[in-house]
Amino acid sequence: MTAGVSAFAGGSALLLVNPTSGRGRGLRLLPRTARALRDAGFSLEISVTASLADATEQARAAAPGSLVAVLGGDGFLGAAAAGARESGAVVLPLAGGRGNDTVRRLGLALDPVKAVQSLGRLTVRELDLGLANGRPYLGVANAGFDGLANEYGNNARLNLGPFVYVYGGIRAFLDWKNVSFTVSVDGAETSFPGWLVAVGNVGQYGGGLRITPLAKADDGRLDVVSLGRATILGVAATYLRSYRGSHLGQRNVTFSRGSVVKISASKPLNLYADGEKVATLPAVIEVLPGAVKFLVPADSPALA
Repeated sequence: MTAGVSAFAGGSALLLVNPTSGRGRGLRLLPRTARALRDAGFSLEISVTASLADATEQARAAAPGSLVAVLGGDGFLGAAAAGARESGAVVLPLAGGRGNDTVRRLGLALDPVKAVQSLGRLTVRELDLGLANGRPYLGVANAGFDGLANEYGNNARLNLGPFVYVYGGIRAFLDWKNVSFTVSVDGAETSFPGWLVAVGNVGQYGGGLRITPLAKADDGRLDVVSLGRATILGVAATYLRSYRGSHLGQRNVTFSRGSVVKISASKPLNLYADGEKVATLPAVIEVLPGAVKFLVPADSPALA
């Protein structure tokens, strides 16, 4: 589905705000963002949400075809998208978190006001939604070393912005012990000792890591990237290359693509999706093709 945004002019909009994203970044940006939406001609309802579940419920209750602007982090955006999937509302992602990886990868402005002011250049597209053990997500579901880094990053007391994930990675390096993974992609199973498994839809996480750089959010498939046996220096090199998306050529990096991914490990590991803890492995990750309407640039690098 492709359409302009003129149909939104003068209509109603719901602005969902996560008060905890980015250590209060969403709340700080709220007044300017609300003003920009009103200046764009919207009759605006503002909701500072109580939880991710609250965001899902409010997006679920939105009118079909109405605008739901989502000011928060990646996990908050995924929660709102889950509700919009059911209501048929159109989601406008606004960067209100720390990493804002989905907004970055979709090609939207990191300044929410500029994103709103660019509405006339955006188009409505139907994007896929991932399901990680039934939990909807947009960006990346992951397990392994990067999950441990995510835990350390989320618990960091310092306000480091996107660099909080670098801090988490350094901490995780010191604690990681290699495990064996078993990964099945559409029934094709492999087992290997390694460091991580990432399942990408939009395909970016960790403050700019393009871990599944070929992932497209509207192709009806998930990209699976695994990092096998490597030294700590080798892992660090892989992460550095992933900022450019150039790590897929490494011998210890495997890539596949499918619609149903199953992951298990020899030790207890947590599964994350859009930076939020979902479950402990084993896990089943699936894709819902064309599940949610989004406003995105027509030339978004995350689209097929």
